Formats: sequence, structure tokens, C-alpha cells
Amino acid sequence: MDLIDTRVHSYSSMRVTYSEQCCEHSIIKPACVPITILSLVVLTIVFYPLLNEEILGNTIQRFERTGECTDTCSVQIVETIPTNVSFGNYTENLSTYDAWKQLLDEAERSIDITVFYWNLRDSNNYSTSWQSVNVYLNHKIFHYLQTTVGREVNNLGKASVRSLDFVRLLGGGVLHTKMWIVDDKHIYVGSANMDWKSLTEVKELGYLIKNCSCMASDFSKIFTVYWRLGGEASKIPVKWPLNLRTYFNFTHPLKVFLNSKPAQTFISSSPDSFNTKSREHDVDAITAILKSAKIFAHIAVMDYLPTTVYFNGHNMYWPIIDDAIRTAVYNGVSVRLLISHWNHSRVEIVPYLKSLIAINDAFVHKKNFSGRVEAKLFTVPSDAEQAKLSFARVNHNKYMVTDQVAYVGTSNWVGDYFINTAGVGVSFIAPDVVQMLNDVFTRDWNSEYSSPV
Repeated sequence: MDLIDTRVHSYSSMRVTYSEQCCEHSIIKPACVPITILSLVVLTIVFYPLLNEEILGNTIQRFERTGECTDTCSVQIVETIPTNVSFGNYTENLSTYDAWKQLLDEAERSIDITVFYWNLRDSNNYSTSWQSVNVYLNHKIFHYLQTTVGREVNNLGKASVRSLDFVRLLGGGVLHTKMWIVDDKHIYVGSANMDWKSLTEVKELGYLIKNCSCMASDFSKIFTVYWRLGGEASKIPVKWPLNLRTYFNFTHPLKVFLNSKPAQTFISSSPDSFNTKSREHDVDAITAILKSAKIFAHIAVMDYLPTTVYFNGHNMYWPIIDDAIRTAVYNGVSVRLLISHWNHSRVEIVPYLKSLIAINDAFVHKKNFSGRVEAKLFTVPSDAEQAKLSFARVNHNKYMVTDQVAYVGTSNWVGDYFINTAGVGVSFIAPDVVQMLNDVFTRDWNSEYSSPV
């Protein structure tokens, strides 16, 4: 409210000055009428947005005014490494299971979770499902959510549950975001679904962010958008309320003290129709990060296609990211893509990757030119029993690390995910985080599980 008070007091004093100079000794004189009308017009323009009901309930927080977060935030990379996958002497990151358990054990007031689907119980009691069973049994709320439909859970008072109807809202798409917000200060965001296989049988990666109320506040605005759209008969508004706006994006990141060092961060989101004022569209964040790269851009995603694939006979070419990669290479950036290979991979992925690689031939005549595209496929091995698991044994990562930025998202790099599917990305402009994420990429790129396209 400090900013609003300052503006109100400033314009009030200006109005009084005009009044005293023009009409101090009489009723409004003809010469004062134009000034009075002009003053009323100015005041209307100034105060109307301030008095708008959408803003009256909004208290601009200090970090939003200053652009600096005073919290002592921490971030670490969390992973699920599938059973029977080993990286030798590499120091393991915190597991997704341990990260989730930390969040649940430390929660005191609230847990807001955005998930694609819910499948923590394995009806076949597969040998590696014990971690999700542990989470399920030791936290009653998960029991209620797993065994009861949303409306009944609401009636029980155990939790509030909403589901988004993307067919009604957008004609198609899904809620593909995987995000936790705990006590308005701890966050998980990454690739892991609320599925027991995401804890043991799928290769996952995300960020665990703790003691960072500034970032939690910004994530909560995205959660609120989802929550509103999950209401009965909800509609996407032409204009979202300004109290849900963000103040931070690629060109104006939030300054934060992260892991005891200064850093910058911002959160991006898709689809564009879900984005409030100043929220960076996820694909715009990705292309901006690629454009900012000076030396390298390392990309690890499950699927990569410069097209849409789910538009039911109306798919289209969608080269936004593909063009950004080609531009980066032309500008001398070394680009590496690590794409997943499993029994659900689309056959057209490899030809499109080869198309990217082919541009290397255009630069062979350039001396001391560092721009180059390389691509590999990452395959998670399976034994006979593991091969029977549905939608498992895959590298499900969705991240990019450049020499400047460490980005972790929830979307596959296919057109649909940025057009009519909900996803988020979080970017850190922080050398230490860049190093941590690049270490993971380098480990995977050089592992026995990766092979050239």
C-alpha cells in the first residue's frame, strides 16, 4: 500500500494547489472551469485503476516493489534415478522421494499441489512401489485423495480438489504442470507426476526450493489461475485481475539471495491465455534463454518436435524453438540435445533431429567457428519385468542449461504443450545452479545410456 499512498498524497496536493491559485476568493470563475475539468479528467485517469475492485484486494508486497527478495532461499536439484541405472562415482542428488517427504513432513499450514494425474498406489504391488506406498500410508491426506473422488473429498473437509476441463476451456489440452507449494515458502517444480513410477521407475528431475516466500508467492498466482479455472462453469477471462499479475520475467528477473549467493530468477507459464499481466510465456522464456546463450545450450527433454501432434487432423508446423536453436548455432553457440528413446517415441523425432544436425555442414568453411548441433538419444534399459510396466523406464526430464541460465520446466518441447496445455518453467540466472544442472547433463550425455542420432 505504500506505493498507492504515495501516489494519492501526491495528486491530492497538486489538486489543492490548483484550487488555491484559481479560485481562492470566489465561486468558480469562468477561467477556472477548464482547469477544473482538466483536473477532474486527470484525477479520474489516475484514480480509476487504483480504485478498481480487482486491485483493492491486492497488497503489493515489498519484494514486488523493490524487485529484491530478502529471504534466504535455497535450491537444489532433485532426481529420480530408475532402478538398475547407475552413473558410477557421480554424487547423487536428493531423490524425488526424499524431497516430497521433506515437504510433507515439514508442512504446518498448507499444501497446494498441481498434478497431471494421481496414481500413488500400485495395485500389482510391484517390488519398487514401496516408496510411494510409504508416502501414501504415512500421510493421510494422500489416502483420501487416492481413494475418494474430488467432490467427496471436499465434503469430508480433508482437502479441496478441483479439476480443469481443458476441452471446455480450450478445445483440448491437459494440465501438465507438476508443482507443490508448501506453507507459502517451499516449492517443488519439475517433471515428476504423482505416480509411484515417478519415484522409482522413471527418470525425473526438478527443483526443490525452500524458505523462499517471494518465489512461492509468484507460483501461488499461477496456482490461483488454475484454481479459478477449476470452478464450475469457469471461463478464461478476457483480462485477468491485476492482483494476479507478476512483476518478474526474463527482462526483469527477481533478485534473490540463493544458496548464500546473489542470483536472479523468474517463472514462465503456458498457455498464453492462462497468463496474467507481465507473465512470460514459457516458449518465449525458452527462446529468450537460447538467444542469451554465448557459449553453449544443453537441452534434455523427453520429446522434441517442431510440430503439433494432438490437434486431431489439424496439426501444423511449429518451428519457434527449432528456429531459435538454429539461430543460436548460427551465432556460434554449441547446442546439444538429449532426447528420450522409449517404446512411445514418435518416429518423426529422429528425422527432425537429423535436420538440425545437417546445418553443421553449412559452417565447415568458417574458421574457428564454435556453432554446432549435436543430438543423442537416452535409453533407460529394462529387464523382462520392467518392460511390462506401462509408461515407465524413460528419461522424463524437461530442462535446458546454458552458460547463462538454468531452466527447469514441466512441458515437452512439442507445439501442443505451449499452445493449449498448462505448464510452467522456472529459470535461475545463477552460476552455481548453472553448474549443478550442467553437471547432470554432462553425466547423462557421457553415460552408457546415450547414443548418437
